[in-house]
Amino acid sequence: MDSIDDFCEALFSKEPERPGGVDLTIYVDEPSELFEALLLIMTNGLKRWYGPRINISNVDTEHILKLRQYFLSFGIIIDIEDEDKPDIYSIDNRAYLNKKSLDDMTFTVEGSQKLFTVKFKFAAK
Repeated sequence: MDSIDDFCEALFSKEPERPGGVDLTIYVDEPSELFEALLLIMTNGLKRWYGPRINISNVDTEHILKLRQYFLSFGIIIDIEDEDKPDIYSIDNRAYLNKKSLDDMTFTVEGSQKLFTVKFKFAAK
């Protein structure tokens, strides 16, 4: 694949394959670059289902489960957690740049009085 867009087009143009059935080769210098690529893949999939302006609070369970299947097909576990939005909060979506492990990186967005946090980790082989 020449780009993440090409990979996403091939990935999301058909039903998810079995876990580990898709080869994702991304050359990165830092773990944060892999994290950013995974966020782009997730966003690309959501845009296919919800259009160019995604409201995370409108993403239904069916699509989250399907997204998990797609990610497992190339060996990544995606976890999207939600929690009630506190009265006072701060989101630092650049903190992942200081992390050394994919498991420690998160991205959080707010929608409909909830905070949604995305995490990735490698699936066990």
